[in-house]
Parts: sequence; C-alpha cells; structure tokens
Amino acid sequence: MKRFNLAVPIGVMFLIGSVYAWSMFVPSLTTDYGLNASQTQVIFGFIIATFTFSMLFSNRLQQHFNARGLYLLSALFFGGGYIVASFSAGSFFIIFLGIGILSGIGTGLGYMTSIALPVMWFPEKKGLITGLAASGFAAGSIGLTFWAGWLLNNGASVFTIFRFIGGAYGVLIFVLALLLPKKMSKIQATLNPLKVKSSVLLFVAMFLGTFAGLLVIGNIKLIGAEFYAENQLSMAIVVFSAANLLGRLFWGWMSDKKRVMMLLVIALLMQGLATLMIGVFEWPLILFLLFVLFIGAGFGANFVLFAHETARVFGVSNLSRIYPFVFLGYGLAGIAGPVTGGALYDAAGDFEVASAISFTASLLGIFVFEVHRKRTKKLKVR
Repeated sequence: MKRFNLAVPIGVMFLIGSVYAWSMFVPSLTTDYGLNASQTQVIFGFIIATFTFSMLFSNRLQQHFNARGLYLLSALFFGGGYIVASFSAGSFFIIFLGIGILSGIGTGLGYMTSIALPVMWFPEKKGLITGLAASGFAAGSIGLTFWAGWLLNNGASVFTIFRFIGGAYGVLIFVLALLLPKKMSKIQATLNPLKVKSSVLLFVAMFLGTFAGLLVIGNIKLIGAEFYAENQLSMAIVVFSAANLLGRLFWGWMSDKKRVMMLLVIALLMQGLATLMIGVFEWPLILFLLFVLFIGAGFGANFVLFAHETARVFGVSNLSRIYPFVFLGYGLAGIAGPVTGGALYDAAGDFEVASAISFTASLLGIFVFEVHRKRTKKLKVR
C-alpha cells in the first residue's frame, strides 16, 4: 500500500514543480506586456521565497490537518494563484500576487508534505526515497516547458497558459489528494534535543549551494540570447530540468552509499565552475548545453543531500520540523539568485559579474557544510 501511495507525493511534486519553467514566460512578459528583466525575476524569486516560507508554517498546520488536508490546501492556493495571474492583463502587481505569493504558498504546502511522507514510509532508504520525491518536482518543469513552448509558438497568450495551469493542475492535485486514505495519520514530530548551530549552518550552506542554479534557471534565456536561437535556449531549459531531475535520483541513490560531504563537494564544484564558464565565455551550442547540464545536476544535489543530512542529524521524525528552516536558505537564494542576475544584466548587459559571484557562493557552500560536518562529528552525531 505504501508503494501505491508513493505515486501521490511524486505526482503532486510533478505538478507544483512547474515553477522551474518560469523562464519560458519571461520573453513574452517583457516583449508583449512591458515588464523588465528585474520584475520577472522578482516574481520568480518570490515564488521560491514564498514557497519556502510557507513550509515553516506547515508544521503548525500538520497539528490540524492530515496529509490529505494539506494537499487540498495546496491545490486551492496553487491553482487559485495562477488563475488570479491569468486575469492580470500584464499588471506586475497582480502577477506577483497570484503566482509569486498565492501559488508559492500552495507549492510550499505540497512540497513539504511530499518530502515528509515518503521518508516516514521508507526511513531505511531516506536518500533514494527523497531523490524520487524531489525528482518529481524537477520533472514538472520539463513537461510544462514542452507544452507551454508549443502553445506559445502557436499563438497562445501567456495568460491563457496561466489559466490552464491554474485550472488543470489545481484539479489534479485535488484528485491526487483524494487518493490518499481518508484517515491517514498526521505527520508528527518528536521533540528531540535540537542542535541549533547545526541547523543554522545547514541553512547558510543551502543558501550558498542553490544560489548559482537559481541565477541560471531564472535567466537562462537572457544569458544565451546574444549567441543562440530561441528554440536552442528552450532546449537549454529542458537540459537543465532533465539534469536536475536525474541528478536528484543519482545523488539520492549515492547518498545511501557514500559520504554526503564528498558528494556535495563534487556537486557544488561542478555547478560553480559550469556557471562561471557560461557567464564569462561564448561556447558552441553543444558545450553550452553541456555546462547547463552540469549546473542542473549539481543544483539538484542540494535538495537530496540537505534533506538526507537533516534527517541524519535530527532524526526522521523531526524532518518536517527542521527541514523547512534549512530549506529557507533556498527561499532566500530564490530571491537573491534570479534578482542578482536580472539586475546585473539590466545594468551591464551581460552575466560575467553575476557568474563570478555564483562561483564564489558555490565554494563558500562547500566550506560552510564542512564546518557543519566537523561540528556534528564532535557532537558524535551518527
């Protein structure tokens, strides 16, 4: 029964993961409706930030709602937000409110529930199972990129697509919620002694580790606009998303076998170097796509390795209580990464400085995680 139920969190992750296809809508919003690059990245950044902040409150909601109830709330906020944005007629404020805030809340409720449930069901394989759930989130952007790109190329407006996402995706999340047992128990947390400094270090490392990937995915069409055609840049989004998806599965599988520290060094170093390469130099398309693949794979590691490490340090039963705080680092990076890239592009017309900052952040992420590792070793955390 648990294996059957696992399809629900993965399915919900697929639907709410459409957030990473945001770059598909940026050209239309800037060209047809007058938004500038910074405004589009503020919206994208607040989707990520709101989604992570809402996870902080999901623990309180878990005291009143079971997993089915949390998913129903997710469907309401996620779908309703896109529908609100679809009637904006290009108003930055309404798009920001609908997608950046309301849909962001729905994403956070669905995401935390979809991470906590599988780990509780399969605690002996927390790395692989987290990778499976997180890969569903990454897969969502691939599906949306394909069909949204087709619709845009065939004359559909960006707001027609928003309306479809709000209606169809909201209903599908609702249906998936009803597939869970009605009397499924609530996600409980036990009050073990908490290692506050370790959670803060993981929070900082999460921010630094996700900064580079978020800068790229939010601005990928602008990064390559001078050198590559529109369809080639759409291909780059798909490559990033596919690498992000497969990376989550790979890092999750490996984290049950190898030391998380070693895996994180490889992932963040790969991500940082590749970001520097595409931001500073012009490359043939095949190499550009290869670097985007490295960034996507390294970026995906964050969502598996940090969840795995949180469960290791604080215990599986405390994952839903502590991980939202760690994940908040990703939310802040969701604002800092895309907005930094968009603002520096508006100011300088290129991503050279932004990519150098991203590379530095990736290296600092490795350093902070190493400080955390040494500290937990002294505390004899197994």
